Amino acid sequence: MESLIRIIGAMMEALPLEKVARLEPESVLDAVDSSELDDTDRGILRRLQKDARASFKKIADEIGVSEATVFVRVKKLQEKGAIRGFFAIVDAKAVGKSLTAIILVRAMPRSFPGMLDGLKKIDDVYEVYDVTGQYSSIIKVRAANTDELSKVIDRIGMVDGVAGTETIIVLRTVKEDPSVKI
Repeated sequence: MESLIRIIGAMMEALPLEKVARLEPESVLDAVDSSELDDTDRGILRRLQKDARASFKKIADEIGVSEATVFVRVKKLQEKGAIRGFFAIVDAKAVGKSLTAIILVRAMPRSFPGMLDGLKKIDDVYEVYDVTGQYSSIIKVRAANTDELSKVIDRIGMVDGVAGTETIIVLRTVKEDPSVKI
């Protein structure tokens, strides 16, 4: 609680006097004590997913709360893990990774946890899913071309616990949305 008071105090010193009157301490404290997302949290998350570079002032004006509330809520959402980071969404083709493949992986059951750790360490592996069904894992790979993809598949095959793979090359991406509907 003392750290929250220090944060609010520091923010009040940094804000012009006319903005200090807009501080909403009750809603700021609610965010600290609440384990559930409320409408303010959801509004902040929706806005940040559209543009993570939006200023706290702009977000505050759009959702009808103070800048201080947005600042404290974002910090709490980060601490809770609801916000895992802020990233630029880079076009893979623009940086030379024009080939996307989905690789279905069969694992040896005794080596499965170590296999997942090995797969996630491979540079061109972007997503690793632990799944049900005849395959143990599904991974998403990006590469410049089929030669590079072949090298990645070879590295995957060398991971301890991989019993076999099946590769599916993506012809075109119809939808790829990194946001989460809130």
